[in-house]
Amino acid sequence: MISKGFLKSSIVYTIGGAMPMAASIILLPFYTNYLNEIHFLQVSFYISISLLFQILFSFSTDTYFGVKYSQLDQNPEKQKLFVGTNAILLLVIGLGWLIITAFTGKPILDFVFKPEYGMEFWPYGFYAILTAFFNSYFKTSTNCLIYFKKPLLFLSLNLVNFIATLAISIGGLFMFPDSIVGPMYGRLLSGLVIFLLANGVFFTFGKFKFEKEFLPDLFKFCTPYLFYVLSAWVLSFIDRFMLQKHISETDLNTYDLILKCFFGIEFLQNSLSAVIFPKLYEIWGKQTHLHTTKESNRYFNVFTAINIFQLIVFCIAIPIVYQLFITKKSFYDAAKYIGVLAAGFGLRSILNFYLSTILFSKNIKVLLKIFASSAVFQIIVTYYAASTFGLIGVIYGGLLTKLVQVILSYLFTRGIFNYTFNYFKIIVVPLIYLVINLIHYHFFPVYDIKLYMLQLVLFSILFFFLFKNEIKQVLLQFKVIR
Repeated sequence: MISKGFLKSSIVYTIGGAMPMAASIILLPFYTNYLNEIHFLQVSFYISISLLFQILFSFSTDTYFGVKYSQLDQNPEKQKLFVGTNAILLLVIGLGWLIITAFTGKPILDFVFKPEYGMEFWPYGFYAILTAFFNSYFKTSTNCLIYFKKPLLFLSLNLVNFIATLAISIGGLFMFPDSIVGPMYGRLLSGLVIFLLANGVFFTFGKFKFEKEFLPDLFKFCTPYLFYVLSAWVLSFIDRFMLQKHISETDLNTYDLILKCFFGIEFLQNSLSAVIFPKLYEIWGKQTHLHTTKESNRYFNVFTAINIFQLIVFCIAIPIVYQLFITKKSFYDAAKYIGVLAAGFGLRSILNFYLSTILFSKNIKVLLKIFASSAVFQIIVTYYAASTFGLIGVIYGGLLTKLVQVILSYLFTRGIFNYTFNYFKIIVVPLIYLVINLIHYHFFPVYDIKLYMLQLVLFSILFFFLFKNEIKQVLLQFKVIR
């Protein structure tokens, strides 16, 4: 049974964890309306660089923390030492990367970006990296609060970050028009605030003494996981870097904006996974030989239905939201690509089906092989597609990469689990959604809300007959209905 306390804490952690993403989405209309094309592009690239270095600064210790901290549950003193060691390690890694980038950042940025974009390492490139250091330190500290069982403090610190980022960024846009001062200092100064707050967390709950005994196991876990997260960054952002030399600034900004709008979908997908994965692990934890069951499959069937339903609603709502909050009509062209991009997100239910078994069996190397191979594939395909077909080629290349991920997941996990499931419900339904959206774009390339309304009706009828009983069982399981 799921306790009320667990549900309340989960809601608090979900809301708090969503705040950085919510701030980014709220800022999008301000960026589109008050920044010119080059400045919008600069901010987008600086944020991408910041997200890359946030991965390098954290070294995946935020993921490892919960594993080790739980293992030390019977030794509170060692837990405090581990917290302090973790904080010191992050500071050392951060200082190292800051020194390296101070010497290498300018030539790398000059090599990567077109001169016309005006991407400068000093000061804004370095600010982006420094912001990444602050954010990685803060993210790890707030992740620790989950295991310290401090949900209200977790929420409060994320709320401070949320308010500071919005206030400084929006204020800066009005105080310094026709520049990127507002967006860059908004992230940098709010980052400094949360860095100081993170130190407060580490000093309160940890003991600042560096213990080398924690390092071997930490590096064993974090090194392969780091490459997995880097591969995920490549899958998410490398296309924009490769497209810069082949399409106009307007088209690149439009593409970047629509992908940022999908952050909301990714958050909902991750939240749904966070709800159902513990139930799956509870089911599989009772098994001697690992295998999927009718009960565990039911959760993925429901995930498929919810995921596709929310994607169709998203395709209907986003163009309406654009017209309500964005004044520059050049960004409206993104709507014509929304269905093709959504088709790729529709495959997430299949990928999560295999991902859950990989995580349960703790096969990090398998996870790395899937994502690293996919990342290499995407780099090759994107390079060719960008130079030959432009934006639509890159979009199709991203879709093909997601299909490759699913295929690799199937091939690499056959020795982990014994899979028994209804192929139509878990595999075919998302593929039907994909094919419909491809046909939709091919024959009706101009956005038409009536076609998405028709999709909503058709899939609602399909899901009613296909998943009606399973949705009811899952709602009963989580006590949503009686």
